[in-house]
Formats: sequence, structure tokens, C-alpha cells
Amino acid sequence: MGHARRWSPSNKEFVLLLDPLNAVPDHSAYALLTINALAPLSMVAKMPGKYYRCQPAPTPEMLYGMLENALGWHIETDEREQIIKQLEKRLGKAISVSGVGFRSLLQYHLRFGVGILPAVTHYNDLWSRHLHTTGQQFTNGSREHSYEAIPLINAMIDKRIQVSDRAGAEKNVELLTTFQKGQTVHLNVLRPYFPQYYVSPTAREYIIAEGPYQYRVDTSPELAVLLADAIANPAAPLYLGSNDGWVDVEWRPLP
Repeated sequence: MGHARRWSPSNKEFVLLLDPLNAVPDHSAYALLTINALAPLSMVAKMPGKYYRCQPAPTPEMLYGMLENALGWHIETDEREQIIKQLEKRLGKAISVSGVGFRSLLQYHLRFGVGILPAVTHYNDLWSRHLHTTGQQFTNGSREHSYEAIPLINAMIDKRIQVSDRAGAEKNVELLTTFQKGQTVHLNVLRPYFPQYYVSPTAREYIIAEGPYQYRVDTSPELAVLLADAIANPAAPLYLGSNDGWVDVEWRPLP
């Protein structure tokens, strides 16, 4: 397994990346894309509310994202937007946006034919959703924190102290180790020792695929070679939907 790369205009490979993307779209090379799920999949096509509903099959955007992951196209948002604007200007067509805000760089150059889809079994499970917070939820909703905060956390659990964001709470950082019983310690004393999110159990739908997904892919000869090499030695683990939905992928050229 290769290592994921980060692309930026200062990276020499970034310039090489633009060559096949700037070319006039060519769909004269064909391949069979076969995807075997190695774990249950949760493929959510649009921003959910309280329930994450799973698609029975990946959307084209999910397939594009999986292939970009294989190629190692982990491009920072600003640089990705620069490339997209350049492509839209050169090719005169807007790149569409998925329901979760993803825009693929492969969109002009890759077409998926009608797929052969497996039967699937649906089930619901609780998923640990990580929510960003600037409030107090992280103190009892996050599973991770620095060992340095353990004495203060234990005192908070035992109700020897209180942790609050009230104006009168003690803000001295030394309170991490010098707190006294009955004190009210300000939330900001703990904040640097926690990730700024909390875990919220959320209902999420999963599927178990009872066979492979298969698609005919039409692309350019140059990209067909790049994708074949990338799938044989992907730059990062491949998945569909949530990043725990790992898959094994095969690319077979067609005449």
C-alpha cells in the first residue's frame, strides 16, 4: 500500500496532474471496474438530518472519489478549486456538486455505464458521529484527552470541583494540578487538553453487499493506464461511503 500524498502548486507532480485533466475529453478506452466490499457499507448521498440513509449502490460521485483516493489526489480545498475553475474555463462546462459538496476532477474524463449490482441486506446501527463544539460538551462527550488532564477530570467526576464557563470561574492554568476541593475551574483550563469535538451516537443505515459491484468505464487511454496502476497499488486505503466501508477494487481493460 502506498502513502497518501498531499498536492499543492509547489509540488512538481501537481503540474503533471493537470496534463490529462486539461486534455479534450476522450472516452475511447474501456475497462471493467469490479468492487468487492470487505465490510458493511454506509453510502450516504446527501447531507442527512438525524438519520443517515444508505444508498443500495454507490453514486458516480462516490466512484469518482474512490478512484481519486487510489490516485492519491488528496488536494487541499483551495488548490482543488483552482483546478476546477481552470477546467471549467477550458472545457466550458460546470463540474456538478454531489449532495455532500464533493466535486470530482475526473468528472469530464470518466463515464460509468450501467452497473451490475448485487443484492444487499439493510440494517441500522449506531454510529459515533463527531461534532465540533466550542461549548462544554467535549468534557464528557470526547473519548480522547491528554494524560495531563486526568487529575482534574477525576476531581470533576468525583464532584470535588466544578468545571464551568461562567465569568467567575478560576482561569489560572496551574489549576490543572493545584486545584482545591470546592473550586469552580473555568472550561478554558481543560480546553487545550481535549479535541474540540464530542461524540454523538447517531442512527445510521448500513448494507451488506452479497456480491461485487461491476461497471463498464469509458475514459481516455492515458487515464486508463493511470487508473490501472493506481488500483494495483493505491495511494491510500479504498472505501465507499463512510471511511470504514473498505473495498477491494479490480480494473480490467476491455477491447
